[in-house]
Amino acid sequence: MRFIFTLVLSMFGLLASGQALLADKTFRLAATASPQLKGNAIAGGGVTANFIWAAFYDSLTRISNDGTVEPWLATGWTAVSDTEWHFSLRPNVRFANGEPFNAEAVKYTFDRLRSDDARSYMRHRDTLNYPKVDVIDDLTISIHTREPNAMAPAYLAAIKFAPPSYLREGGFQGLVDKPVGTGPFVVERWGPDKITARANPYAWTPPRVDRLEIFIVPDSTARIQALETAQVDVALAISTDQIGQLEAAGHRVTTRTPHRVYVFALQAEDPASPFADVRIRQALNYAVNKDILTDVLLAGLVQPVSQPALPLTDGYDPDLEPYPYDPDKARQLMLEAGRADGFSFTLETVSNFMPNDAAILQQIQSDLSDVGITMEINVVTYPTILRATLFGELGGEAMPTDFFDTTGDALRPFLSPLNHACTGAGPWYCDESIQLVIDEARITMDLDRRTALTRQVVRHYRDDASSLFLFPVLGLDGLHKRVTKWEPWLDVLNYHLVDVDDAP
Repeated sequence: MRFIFTLVLSMFGLLASGQALLADKTFRLAATASPQLKGNAIAGGGVTANFIWAAFYDSLTRISNDGTVEPWLATGWTAVSDTEWHFSLRPNVRFANGEPFNAEAVKYTFDRLRSDDARSYMRHRDTLNYPKVDVIDDLTISIHTREPNAMAPAYLAAIKFAPPSYLREGGFQGLVDKPVGTGPFVVERWGPDKITARANPYAWTPPRVDRLEIFIVPDSTARIQALETAQVDVALAISTDQIGQLEAAGHRVTTRTPHRVYVFALQAEDPASPFADVRIRQALNYAVNKDILTDVLLAGLVQPVSQPALPLTDGYDPDLEPYPYDPDKARQLMLEAGRADGFSFTLETVSNFMPNDAAILQQIQSDLSDVGITMEINVVTYPTILRATLFGELGGEAMPTDFFDTTGDALRPFLSPLNHACTGAGPWYCDESIQLVIDEARITMDLDRRTALTRQVVRHYRDDASSLFLFPVLGLDGLHKRVTKWEPWLDVLNYHLVDVDDAP
């Protein structure tokens, strides 16, 4: 009898142990950097931040991998005039603190972002495009736009929401270390090198795992080592030369859908810059062998781009071709521009921003040297490059950046406050003639007309060589063999879909 009792206790113990294991099902992610504003997604933005913030916050809409605007916190929307949209909100959604998500919460976030205490934040400028937000009923919100905007539902995918009472009590600063949204997880601790979180008990998209750990690992090799030793399940932004190593060990490598056109922004507005001359900008595009960059250094996973847009966007022009590799043409253009003896310029950049970034820069540097152009590389911090991106404060004559397609709209990178066009805070390229076309495309509610005008814009930017056009930004992630589900949309990680085997 004692044996049976002991056996029952043992079985109960095993069952309890098994339940504990299930309750501790943890997904571990190695990211490249922590957001500059840490958990304050309401006020900020950025690609690196999107890797993390999607675990805790949601937006009204989201953009799928084919550029489609998908319902998220909003279930539908209607343009009731050229400058007013009605959004129907998803019922029975709560923030992680239990507070209801409703029309009042949407209005409060917009109103708070337009206030003076948000003036220093990126999203403050965005929300100025929505000067009035009205509550129609608990689940219907009216959002007015500053001017006609046919793509408003897509653009609103950038705005995240926090509970009004939480914002009233702690302000934006309260979100820095303890973010509270409607996402699948809620933060327990936000440290400098590690973020720990648990499943949000109120999540309308409940996660398949119980816990989340995000490690901040800037070095690509260290991220791979963490994956190989099962310290993490996914390593973001690995290098192409690490693919074979991972696959040989039984792990997987996946690519996120490309949606950013990688370019060198060229300082064309300073008369002292060599890039004020269109012939020099064109010469730069002819001088770089982009096929080597994509076929060799990026393992053929992307191809050279032909324009500042990708096929998933409205406005992409399928008839445009990439600049061919033609160093003789580059030298001829330099001769015509009076720079046959060559010139030097400085590229400001950050390190570890994409797979094989150091090798890519070295190859570009070598190609340019072959035609007499000296590219000096100045490595700066991420905050420095972010400030240059936002305000056009280039420390040199060029900077790696992108034309992003996160809204499925090829026109978006040309609109204020971005610096690819005249309306930017500190534009590095401004052509008043094409700005007129941008302005017309921006406010037309005729989608066909908007697409045609946008194609005119991207063709101009390609032909006028506003930038050194290179290739789509490659999002390459390493997955441990225990990962059973991984499905990002563009650079937004679907944390509610991620799943791993119970065994470590």
